[in-house]
Amino acid sequence: MATLSEKTRLLRGLLTGGLAHGGPFYVTVDVTRRCNLRCPGCRYHSSEISMPSPGNQSKMDIAYDLFAEVCDELKTMGTRSVILIGEGEPLLHPRLFDIIAAAKGAGLHVTLLTNGTLLDETKIQSLIDSRLDILKVSLWATSREEYVHNYPGADPDNFEKILHSLRLLDRAKAEAKSRHPLIVLHQPINRHNFQHIDSTIDLAHSNGCNSLSFSPFKTRRHELGSFALTPDEEKLLLFTLKQMKGRLDSLPMGNNIDQTLLRYKIGESVWEKLPCYIAWLHARIKVDGTVLPCNPCDLVMGNVRETRLKAIWNASGFRTFRRQTMTREGLRRVAEHCDCGFCCHVEDNVRVHRFFRWFSPLFATQRS
Repeated sequence: MATLSEKTRLLRGLLTGGLAHGGPFYVTVDVTRRCNLRCPGCRYHSSEISMPSPGNQSKMDIAYDLFAEVCDELKTMGTRSVILIGEGEPLLHPRLFDIIAAAKGAGLHVTLLTNGTLLDETKIQSLIDSRLDILKVSLWATSREEYVHNYPGADPDNFEKILHSLRLLDRAKAEAKSRHPLIVLHQPINRHNFQHIDSTIDLAHSNGCNSLSFSPFKTRRHELGSFALTPDEEKLLLFTLKQMKGRLDSLPMGNNIDQTLLRYKIGESVWEKLPCYIAWLHARIKVDGTVLPCNPCDLVMGNVRETRLKAIWNASGFRTFRRQTMTREGLRRVAEHCDCGFCCHVEDNVRVHRFFRWFSPLFATQRS
């Protein structure tokens, strides 16, 4: 929840131009390009498509020294949290736990995303010792059979291995008398798993998870249309999610069902219904230091190897992007560079828009 001071600075920027008067609320950092899976829905390692991201593709892991410098700078910019993700599997980074320690040392709330296949007792203990805040494990299946459909070519034994690792982590936390990391089981929803999505409640509850989250499957500009739900299937899914919400509310387990329902309500053509405010709130830093405004956008804002993040944050790239994405015409102009379908930042955009829409007439006046 933003403080009054943060909201005031955000509003000041929104009203007067593309200049941000505070740092990003949160930052996503890619720590590695290497991966041990070839998930069809992944834009980087998919067995179905290839959508490489900008930057130096020969750089496989983010340098620890660079990451530590960025964390120190984020602290001075007032950034609250960092999400460690990857074009690949973060647990493959040789200094991942040093990276987590650097972020925690800078006072940042740290979330780590993983496919869960590389968790073992040693890594689990390191995660607890690192004081990681949230471990988000992506699992596209609720059974071994679904795993085969969603992870073609991967070892089907991974399904049981991941669940076993979650139970190990839950027990290790109890032995260490630690609440952290909070364990989130995450499932992207597609045609191969939506029919048994209600089974994720039992799966998460019986394997020590603290929260359950979902996301609509991104078709990558319809290149993966065979994984998308039909309109009738989507209606059935929404009905199931609403039923699940009632059950989850009776359990000591968090969930993001309201946010998931919102993403389906807004739909894939999000740019036609809502301005984009993400470049006021967030930046993504790639393995080689390339800075982007958000996860599925290929517009390069700069590189932290060459320029300080604070300078990039208010340089012409970010300022132009902020102004463009606040209008429908501007959104159309950047659409070819941004895969906005089922935008993962919709909740942030809706929250800001509810606040800013009352002041938007002043926005038009300031521009005239």
